[in-house]
Amino acid sequence: MNTTTKTYSLSLLVAMVCSLGCQRGLPENAGSNSEGNVSQVASNFEMQSVAGSGSSEQLPDPTGFGNITGTIKINGKIDTTKFVAYAVNKDANVCSAEPNQRVQVNGTGLQWGLLYYDGPFEQGNEAWDHPDYAAQATAVLDGDLAFDQKACIFLSRIKAMRTGQTLKILNSDSVGHNAKLDGLTSANLQIGAGASVDYKPGFQESKPFGVSCSAHPWMGSYVIVRDNSLYSVSGEDGGFEIKNVPSGVALPFKFWHEVIPSGSMDITINGETTKISRGGFELPPLEAGQDLTLDIVIDAKAFNDAL
Repeated sequence: MNTTTKTYSLSLLVAMVCSLGCQRGLPENAGSNSEGNVSQVASNFEMQSVAGSGSSEQLPDPTGFGNITGTIKINGKIDTTKFVAYAVNKDANVCSAEPNQRVQVNGTGLQWGLLYYDGPFEQGNEAWDHPDYAAQATAVLDGDLAFDQKACIFLSRIKAMRTGQTLKILNSDSVGHNAKLDGLTSANLQIGAGASVDYKPGFQESKPFGVSCSAHPWMGSYVIVRDNSLYSVSGEDGGFEIKNVPSGVALPFKFWHEVIPSGSMDITINGETTKISRGGFELPPLEAGQDLTLDIVIDAKAFNDAL
């Protein structure tokens, strides 16, 4: 085979592989070219995959586990005049037209603020994945942990769950709804009056994705799916708790709220100013058995400017 023919065959082979999504490590799907050329391309793909993935870098084992608890507070007043009523145009006998309180503050505590670990993690490794969490990796989130809707409002502004878990989506209304989930595991689930459906995601999400109802388009909420359980959504008083956080390792975290989902701003943590970039900030490594308490304060201006 002359050089021109070899070059043409290899170019054709690579083009056919890429037409299948450039599936690294699967050159046998590329066609019936010579075994030598296929093996060479496969070898090149494998080398590129290893070099680009960083998979050869092994994470250090944590030294144990600690706990992080605290509150998220608002400094100042939220401009509630910017809240707009739900645009109810059907099923008015069931659906609430109350103001959409996009920032919910009780006293000074911020509700529905999300904190989650945003670093590397080894699922199934007991040094990283605490047995209490691993035991819940395939749990069904039902009862108080379910995702409900009532008066045509999603009762959870943000729902956090783990990959492999099953989320029970309820409909407590007397009219039908659907839950359109826009994540990597997308779904459009019809839910009859008083009924429920299951949603089981298969992929981790880097940030929350939207949930809506086509039948009642003013409805909206968010879900985030993570490969670990190191997350918390703040309660009515702004309190949060993340147990069994690996100690002795770096702790990059993210803060998220629906009004400022990827904000860059200053917050204070235990009295010290911390700069958040795209929601991200760093906590110091924990010591084994340490209980870290965080007093997080965010200026109301950050929300008012975004409303």
